[in-house]
Amino acid sequence: MIRSKYYPLIIAGLLSSAAVFAKTPFGMAGCGLGSIVMGSDGNQVFASTTNGTFESQLFGITSGTSNCLEPSKQAALSAQQKFMAENYSILSKEMSQGDGETLKAFSNTFGCKKEVFDHFASLMQSSYSQIFIAPGSMAALDVVQSQIKNNPQLASGCSLVI
Repeated sequence: MIRSKYYPLIIAGLLSSAAVFAKTPFGMAGCGLGSIVMGSDGNQVFASTTNGTFESQLFGITSGTSNCLEPSKQAALSAQQKFMAENYSILSKEMSQGDGETLKAFSNTFGCKKEVFDHFASLMQSSYSQIFIAPGSMAALDVVQSQIKNNPQLASGCSLVI
């Protein structure tokens, strides 16, 4: 029997893990042709059946298509989501300042080389009002990812940009 004093910890853990997986482009049936046809909000039974019928998940996972990410990119995205969710308030502070240990660690989740960190930090600082315009860590992460993708120096200097 779980003691009642652990309930708040269990609930907090469940809620934080839900936030980490909120950004996937597919529903419970996973990636593949079914996720494209049905989307993440569609009927997941039909999405799963479509995936199974056409064996599109195997192809999608190995080729990085059909809403599937390569395993290294999926791991990076999960790490970025978890890091942003767990360090949201300190990242907000350090991004506004344009420096900090947590911001350096965050740049590592994008595979950024040490040589581009100053540029990364500067971009985060100058984009602060755009990054934190919508509430929540996943909305902020979406903006960070697009800022990195649209910046030629970071797009080439950071290897794990999704």
